[in-house]
Amino acid sequence: MRNEKSFALPVEFTWKRATAGYQWLDTDHGRLLCAIEALQPDWQNSFERYETTYQPLEERTGLFREFAALEPSEQQVLSFANRFGLLGAGSDRELDSSYGRVSVYGELLELWKEEIEAFKLALEAWDAVAAGSRQALAKLKAKLAAPQFPLAVQRALHLDDEDPARAALSLVQRLADVRLREHVETRLRFRGNFPRLNVSLVPTTLLGALWLQFAAAVDGLKRFQQCAQCGAPFEVSRDPKTGKRRDARFCSARCRVGHYRERIEQARRLESTWMTAQRIADELGTRAVTVRGWLTAVQKPVPIARRKGTLQKKSRRHGR
Repeated sequence: MRNEKSFALPVEFTWKRATAGYQWLDTDHGRLLCAIEALQPDWQNSFERYETTYQPLEERTGLFREFAALEPSEQQVLSFANRFGLLGAGSDRELDSSYGRVSVYGELLELWKEEIEAFKLALEAWDAVAAGSRQALAKLKAKLAAPQFPLAVQRALHLDDEDPARAALSLVQRLADVRLREHVETRLRFRGNFPRLNVSLVPTTLLGALWLQFAAAVDGLKRFQQCAQCGAPFEVSRDPKTGKRRDARFCSARCRVGHYRERIEQARRLESTWMTAQRIADELGTRAVTVRGWLTAVQKPVPIARRKGTLQKKSRRHGR
């Protein structure tokens, strides 16, 4: 019997991304993604100068879905790396620089392609199971039975089972388990400054964090929505740490405020074309009274002299 109260382990993960971003380099082994400043002679000893530390799993509750949605192209991989860092599954390589031979950590494009495709397949399988779509499950089962998949793999995936959901879940299990074993550790950590140890799950790479976030979503049957502002997926659940309400439309307060400001700016632009408040409201999908409030709030600031006079009158009125 599963004891959820005793074994719901916390996850601790921080990651680093290069402050100046990343670049693609030509090497004998293929295109290599590394930090722009990795060729500097003091790179190995001055990480604090070149890197920023952050907490990916707290900032993006659906980051694994963003990764799976990538096209395995240099442009999209570079964009993702600039925002979230490298996967952490690469290796050090000796490269030529203007300072001579230097050891540089980097990740080949082939590694990113392999991991993106693995995530796409796992997510396709899980989404088909979660949606209960027999058509999607049958399509996935046919794909897995293709000749490019070895016979041993097909048997391990239970493709001969009458229930296609079992094959899909076996695929999710197979893809996730191998990466969780390699990139996630269980450790005892001190609890702040207290003389007490707590057990935690600790991803050792960003790749491990992505698969652990995905595994937690599978385990918790979590649902995700797209932010109406930035388009990023975010978790919808009752979890106060990672989830948002079902009627939530934005992944963060920043996106909510940004969306609100953009609508006000759009209302101003439409007003400049002599559109009425009602037509602007119809265009933006809101009420005319709301639009009027936006527009009347956009007034020129009252001159400082007038404001001082008003304040003095109020002070005399209240006997101050």
